[in-house]
Amino acid sequence: MQKPDEDIDLAKAAMYVAMHRRPDEARVADAVEELDQLAAELEKTLPPPEDRFPLRTLKAISRYMFDTLEFKGNAEEFYDPRNSCLDEVLARRTGIPITLSLVYMELAKRVGVPMVGVNLPAHFMIRPVVEDMEVLVDCFNDGELKFVEDVEDMLRKFYTMGDADKLTIDRSFFTDNSVKPRAFLTRLLTNLKQIYFNDDEFGAALQIVAYQSHCAPDDKVALFNRRDGGICLFLMQRYEEALEELTGFVSDAEVEGVWEGNDTSKAQIVQMIDHAKTQVARESVKRSVEGALGQSDSMLVESDDDEDAAAK
Repeated sequence: MQKPDEDIDLAKAAMYVAMHRRPDEARVADAVEELDQLAAELEKTLPPPEDRFPLRTLKAISRYMFDTLEFKGNAEEFYDPRNSCLDEVLARRTGIPITLSLVYMELAKRVGVPMVGVNLPAHFMIRPVVEDMEVLVDCFNDGELKFVEDVEDMLRKFYTMGDADKLTIDRSFFTDNSVKPRAFLTRLLTNLKQIYFNDDEFGAALQIVAYQSHCAPDDKVALFNRRDGGICLFLMQRYEEALEELTGFVSDAEVEGVWEGNDTSKAQIVQMIDHAKTQVARESVKRSVEGALGQSDSMLVESDDDEDAAAK
């Protein structure tokens, strides 16, 4: 992830994330090849490039992906980690908004319609990079094309706002045509991390934290990622490592001023640090006692050997 944003291949990067479940590097090339094949079949259904219109092309992509290929949003098992792994999304034809969006983006790119992600709070969507075209694609709902007003209504329901309440999306994001792969991967990894936390799979969550450390889009995300790693280590009872990460996080957070209005969160982290210190001290005493007992046993054995030698 040391490459410039424009050189990062999102599909390959997503497949490297998926390898945390199935560590076979050959699957990366397999997934890219499958996307190429699907796009080649899609291309056959489209008019020649010079006769294509962006809106019609989007509708054709949606029909192909969600009607012909039968991809669908997995609402029943939304928090299944397989929904966040590109290879398994391709195999099972189901996923969550961000992974279905990735498949759509990859198909669209291959037929000449570049797209970028729209990181909405409730729902990840994508949009075409086409001038004066303010439309979004909702891949979790069968590739439905939505206008900004539709999305505003959706968000109003998400925030349980009344019909009279005003919610307006800042349309300035339509002028930003950069892909932002680090932000995309951070959201994908955050989904996985939360799933593993909720399932008490702290080792898997820690692995995802390690992935996130390589793609944090800014220093603040990297800082809170360090906190999450410390919490994982604490819950795994790896107290010495947890102590290092959590104290480092608290120190950096003080400098960055992230505690303002978050006294409860700070108190919880400090409580973990205090508990970790106690456990580390106990382990240190335990090792000292065990070492002393080991030396005593060794001296007793040597003494017995000396007495046996003298008796002979």
